[in-house]
Amino acid sequence: MKYKPFFRMLIVLSAATLLAGTVGVSASAATIDPDELIAAESVAETATQNDLPTSYNSAALGYITPVKNQQFNDCWAYSAMGTLESKLLRMGIATDDMSVPHINMWATTRSNGKGWIRSISEPAYCSTAPGYLTAWQGGVWERDAQDISLNWDIKGDEMPTDRARFGVTSLRYVSRNNPDEIKRAIMENGGVTTGYSHNGIYMQSSISYFMPSSYSDHLSGHQIEVIGWDDNYSKNNFNVTPNNNGAWLCKNSWGNNNTLGGLFWISYEDKYIFSSKYQPSFAIEQLEKVTQNKKLIQNEIYGATYEFDYIQENELTFVNRFHFNKSYALLDKVIFETRVANASYELYLVPEQSGAPSNDESSWKFLNKGITDYAGYICVDINNVLLEDSTASIAVKLKSNDRNITIGVDEWLNSSTDLRYLFLNESEYGMSYIYQNGKMTDLMDWYNDVNHDSIGGTFIIKALTLKPETGDVNLDGKIDINDVTLIQQYLAEFVTLNDSQRLLADVNHDNKVDITDATALQIIIAS
Repeated sequence: MKYKPFFRMLIVLSAATLLAGTVGVSASAATIDPDELIAAESVAETATQNDLPTSYNSAALGYITPVKNQQFNDCWAYSAMGTLESKLLRMGIATDDMSVPHINMWATTRSNGKGWIRSISEPAYCSTAPGYLTAWQGGVWERDAQDISLNWDIKGDEMPTDRARFGVTSLRYVSRNNPDEIKRAIMENGGVTTGYSHNGIYMQSSISYFMPSSYSDHLSGHQIEVIGWDDNYSKNNFNVTPNNNGAWLCKNSWGNNNTLGGLFWISYEDKYIFSSKYQPSFAIEQLEKVTQNKKLIQNEIYGATYEFDYIQENELTFVNRFHFNKSYALLDKVIFETRVANASYELYLVPEQSGAPSNDESSWKFLNKGITDYAGYICVDINNVLLEDSTASIAVKLKSNDRNITIGVDEWLNSSTDLRYLFLNESEYGMSYIYQNGKMTDLMDWYNDVNHDSIGGTFIIKALTLKPETGDVNLDGKIDINDVTLIQQYLAEFVTLNDSQRLLADVNHDNKVDITDATALQIIIAS
């Protein structure tokens, strides 16, 4: 077994710390060295901008579902599902409660011994739920999971993954360094998932909590949904008095057990709330309804377990090679993860060359460009580009003027204490590539040659594809007279149609394209 160098492991613990908060707050959490402890910033001293109110409450506006009561160390699942429910309610979409057993059992060790190495009663990590959501494995409404009950012997791959009603396409990571961004994310999306370290001695009457920066003892990670704030919440409401007024309003998962109905306040100055210790803290920025006409093409289902930051450059190109489904011939969106905000990106469709992505940039098809408005999962509209080849790659070229470029990677994790695996990825050759100085290098080769790592990783780049409707012959996402004209031109041998277009032109489904299809399509348009 090969282990990450210890100094790398320290970063992993900071980026993906175990979330183990329970009602009794007795579960164990990762132990860290004093040198790793994060200095608390005084968030309350940061002035809010004029367009932000001094207080806000998503619960008062009906953007949260009722507080639940967790059974195991699954606060991470309740908080993430609560944030998803809040996003739907904020969008005006009526929602059932999301199934926590589904995500909990999905995130257990798989039959091949890989995935998240945990049982249903064990804690998970801050990056577990974002991977689940952005891979469209869930959430799953409770009424769609009525046949799913908690199974102590379950394997993660035994969970059905075709029941998600909504697919998350973008997540915004937020940090205590920018409280205004957190507040806007709450207002725009209903809630934000984050973590902190809970110790009962700092809880006042079950409704207010503040851990001071001087605390350096045992840590017990706990994840909650932050649903509001009050800049004037008195500092005198806490057991230990912070320097300033102000607190976040949180939805917990310990039942309706206090005067706030299961909600509580946590000081802006709490040592770990929104800190890098329990990152990522996230808001769901975009999602869409899952239908039979959409297929998310991806080489991994766990999302970014780590950030590929090994190459110290401010401009890099990352490539994922995909085997597309011929029935889903339109590229609608590209999703990728990066922790670098305000970086410029360019996206390309890369053809095959000798069983790998072509390193001839002149053959690449430009798709779109823009700026990463935030750190997190970035979703880019592609406007229905035709996927003519069953195997092709998507390249994400990232550039930053002031920092090194990173991209999310599905990479194994281990513990710094007992060196056991915490997560094992399922990466293979031919999935991801680094393109640098005109050379295309398989990511697995890079890991082997540079990091002396045979397990490797997979870049977090995903493709959302669409199945065109019958009659949409020109593949522009709509059916109109232009499609009729294209059929007529094809019959007059003025143009050719590829296999997908001929299938869509067969409007009457008689396995041929002729004038009757053009006529049938005209009738459909006129009706």
